[in-house]
Parts: sequence; C-alpha cells; structure tokens
Amino acid sequence: MFADKLKFLQGYVKVRLTGYAPERFLNLCSNRNILIWNLEYREEHYEFCISLPGFRQLKPILRKTKTRLLILERFGLPFWMHRYRKRKIFFFGILLCSVSLYVMSLFIWNIQVEGNLHRTDSAIIKFLEEHDIYHGILKSRLDCAALEELLRSEYDDVIWASAKIQGTRLIIEIQENLATNQERKADIDDAPSDLIAQKDGEIYSIFTRRGTPYVEKGTKVQAGDMLVEGKLPIYNDSGEIVNYQYCPADADILAVTEYSYDERFSMTFEDKVFTGNSKKSYQLGLFGKLLRLPFGKNAFQHCDKVTTELPLKLGESFYLPIVLYTEESKEYVLEKKKYTKQQAEALAEHKLAEFCKKLEQKGVQIIENSVMIVTEANVCTAAGTIRVIEPMGKRQATSQGELAPEAPTDGGTALEERTGLKTQQEEQSSNESD
Repeated sequence: MFADKLKFLQGYVKVRLTGYAPERFLNLCSNRNILIWNLEYREEHYEFCISLPGFRQLKPILRKTKTRLLILERFGLPFWMHRYRKRKIFFFGILLCSVSLYVMSLFIWNIQVEGNLHRTDSAIIKFLEEHDIYHGILKSRLDCAALEELLRSEYDDVIWASAKIQGTRLIIEIQENLATNQERKADIDDAPSDLIAQKDGEIYSIFTRRGTPYVEKGTKVQAGDMLVEGKLPIYNDSGEIVNYQYCPADADILAVTEYSYDERFSMTFEDKVFTGNSKKSYQLGLFGKLLRLPFGKNAFQHCDKVTTELPLKLGESFYLPIVLYTEESKEYVLEKKKYTKQQAEALAEHKLAEFCKKLEQKGVQIIENSVMIVTEANVCTAAGTIRVIEPMGKRQATSQGELAPEAPTDGGTALEERTGLKTQQEEQSSNESD
C-alpha cells in the first residue's frame, strides 16, 4: 500500500521496449538498480512500468543496447499537476481549503458527554456554556484539569470526571454516585439528628444501629412522630440519667402505609390516523446558526416530525462546524373515537400497573391492592388504596437541651418508658405489694 502511494507521488510510465537486445537492456537495468514492474512479453516486444526518476536514467542503456522505448501511458502526481497547470483558481481553491481545515482544527466543534445518568447532555452542556465552554471555543483556551475540577465541585453526585480532546471533539466522561444526595449527606454528616415518621403507618420492622428507639413492631405512628431519637442516656450508679450522648440516629425501619390512587379519563378520545403523505425539510447549521433551506417546506396542519442530525466530519474525531438537519413530517388527521368497556378497563389497568411499577422502583413492596375500576357512559374511574411496606424515617436535627422530665430514672430503657412497657423489676415490686 505504501509502495503504491510512493509510486503515485513520484510518477511512473508504462512503456513498450523494442530493438536488437531487449534482454541485455533488462539485465543492465537490474545491475544499475533501476526498478521495473509488471513486465510482460507481447509479440516480439516487452511492456513494463518504470518510475519517472528511473526513466530518466535509461538514455545510456538504450544507446548501448540499440533499443527503443515507446511511452504508452502516464500515471502519478507530476503528470496530473502538469495536466492542470493552467487552472490557477483550482489550485488556489485547494490551498484555501487546506488553510480553512487547519484553522477549523484549532477549535472545538463537538462536545460529547458520557456516563451521565441523572442529568441530560443538554443540561451539562448548558452548564459548560455558563462557564464559557461552548461549541467553537479555541482548544488553547481549554484547561481539561480545571474543567474536571469544575464538574466535581458543581455536582455533588459526580465522584469522577475526565475531559480530553480528540481532534475537534471534547469528550467528557463522568461517573455518578448511585446513592441519592440525602443518603450521602446522612452518611457523611455527623451532626446529631432524629428519625421521624414522614407519614401515617404501622411499624413492620425496626433495626436500630444508633440512637434511642421510640417504637417497636406493631406500633402505629402518625406523620411527625419520633421513631429513633439521636441521643443516648448516660446513667450513674443509682440508675439516674445524668447526661445524654448525642449522635446521628441510624436505623432500618419498614412500615405498612397506604397510597391513595385516583385516575379518571374520558371514554372519548382523538385518534391519529396517518394519511400516508410525508414531506422532508432541511436545515443547515453553520457555526451554531440555523439556516432553513428554501425547499421542502411543511404545509400540513397536523403532523408528526422526526428530525435527523447529520454532522459533517472527517474521520472519527475531526468534526466540522457544519450540520445538516433533515426533518420528516408525516401528516395525520384527528378522528374522534370512543373506548369500549374492555379497552377502557385495559387502559386503566395499564396506568395502574405503571403507577405500581414506579412505587416498586423506589423500594416499595406492595402487599394489597384495593383499587376498583368502574366504567360509565363518559368516564372511566380507577380509585382505591394500595397498602405497601416501605422504608420509614425522615431526618431532622436533634434538640439539645435540659434533661427530659419524662426520661426514665429506674434504669429502664427509653423504649420501655415511651411506650408504657413495664420492666421485670416493676412487675416484681408490684406483685410483692399485692
């Protein structure tokens, strides 16, 4: 492959050799390291290819061997340049195109974001534009290390970021923490805090790691009730509370709660009926500006549009500031239709299933579904409650003050005092008094 390109750049000719001693001519070429190829014998003469520099060395050999050469074809860049030597505008256009490509290679024309899950590409690109990083920025103005630090400092859930330049493309790779911001802050925040109920429910299970539990399995709670307090009582030798040790409460709490579900929709609807007519329109993006081309305008009253983006690039990473947008419009007309009872019930069940799916994605376990679907003349209604088992516990700051008057002084636990449970000591003393 490289040898063929080199032959094209040097130029070569295909010749016909005739005369008294053609074999001697070929031997002398071999002795003088003159390369010939594609040698063929045809009706008392030879045909072969020879490079242009080698052809210029043949004059003494031809005289010595009394042979003659006839040029059949010419190939290569020198002959091509000679053929178009009078077309100055053509060569000026090539020079101008080369200079333009070099100038455009100094800028960033494409920004690609990879690894983002919680944020869209457009949101991250808009954030970059606010910090003067945009399509068309000079490569020399980009500091990839500073850009990586900017992304990590701006987004709390970005734990790793990488920025690199390939051709005229800026590639940004990020890795997000799958935990939510609330969970991460709870993990790293050492400020004393309590866990309270965020809604009404019944405690299904509780496993306390840190803090004083106020509830147990089967306890019914309302929104705002204390579940686990972020302080631990410190007792003296007499079993009296002398102080508290404050900490961030930590517990795994599951509660049985209810979700209300109410979905209504009309039995009549407008359906799209496609006519089969379609038109294409084109837009040209130049340096970030959109230019609508004069042909292929859309004249449909109702239509669905599909836009295809075709960026112009050389190779895989040399993007140019030219983008062709193709917009296909498919015409449709609206027809009023009415659901049958079976169709309405199927649609209501589908919406209910989507609602339940979203709950399960949040870690909710559905244990009872009491939603009823009723179809009437004009409205289909799906209403009821859904009983679930879900994580319970909303964090709030622990109030740090004087010793609580309701704090237990007999050595019993805070759970027994808050819930009214008696200790074994209390039961024995009560029996003795009787």
